[in-house]
Amino acid sequence: MYSTSAPGLPVSAHSVLDVVPQVPGQSAAAALRETVEVAQAADDLGYRRFWIGEQHGVRGVGGASPAVVAAVLAARTDRIRMGSGSVQLTNHRSLVVAEQFAALAAAYPSRIDLGVGRAPAVPPSTAAALGVTDKDSFPQRLDELCRFLRDGLPGRAPVGDVRLALAGMPPPVFVMTDNPTGAQVAAVRGLPVFLTHHAAPTCTVASVSAYRDSFKATGPTGKPYVGVTVGVVAASTEEEAVARLAEYVRLKSRLKTAANRATPAELMELLEPPLTSRERNKAERLVDEPGYVVGTRAGVAAGLASVAASTGADEVMLVPLAFDGLVRAAILRTVAAGLTRAIRSVPRHAPHFVATA
Repeated sequence: MYSTSAPGLPVSAHSVLDVVPQVPGQSAAAALRETVEVAQAADDLGYRRFWIGEQHGVRGVGGASPAVVAAVLAARTDRIRMGSGSVQLTNHRSLVVAEQFAALAAAYPSRIDLGVGRAPAVPPSTAAALGVTDKDSFPQRLDELCRFLRDGLPGRAPVGDVRLALAGMPPPVFVMTDNPTGAQVAAVRGLPVFLTHHAAPTCTVASVSAYRDSFKATGPTGKPYVGVTVGVVAASTEEEAVARLAEYVRLKSRLKTAANRATPAELMELLEPPLTSRERNKAERLVDEPGYVVGTRAGVAAGLASVAASTGADEVMLVPLAFDGLVRAAILRTVAAGLTRAIRSVPRHAPHFVATA
């Protein structure tokens, strides 16, 4: 049972976005294991969703296959909704995405979300490996995806001659974007939208306005729904929170600037030197960025309430800024403690992989 102890949205209106962080020297199994533990913490604390991002060719990011990771996490959690934040539709065939998430929705009824977006710019070699062709095809691919999910239901006509495998109750589709154009794509189709406020905070107000002004009540909910992402670091003191953010900045910036062909040993050597003054200054500047909320339990609760109020968001999706899974879970616990008085007190009962109902 949960109760609200702070103004703003309750913990049940907050979610989590993760990318399966993996640092040099850490095995893929260990990175996945840590993400499972973070998802279990979010489940215990009453968060609404736990989404996995899709990124390719980015050092320190292991979440290139949201559908596969979501299946792993759903099998190890009880209640929290699992999904993608987001599947980049311009990287994939719509039918394949529809069938992957139809299978997940069949295995975990009422627990699967399908967040989709337009793929960001990637190096030519990565684009070629993915088979990326027309990045401007996102609206058409979104329409195709929704038709596969909707018309593949029992009793409905298939899309052309194509029948969706494992068709059943389709997962809800969300559009994740960082700009007004993407928000309008969601709005005119009556779909809920998540705005990446942590990545493009200067576009959020315009995107919200474009979405609400263009919304057509033709989608599954019949009313607009806006979520925003926020980068979060929470700790027992302001100083500790800034130190955690600085450590995240240190690792991320060094992985980003390393040579393309750097070996794991060279990367580990690059990460060894202590925090520089430049890295600390960058972390201190980020504290004041509108897409970030950094501080103590009370300060973060107030900051998240302010973001929800200023954007009119129905839901806030937290991006815990840490590579270490223990730190990410600790951030989620600290945030939840500022929003609720109680956490889960019943034992975990892991569900069967395939639903029996």
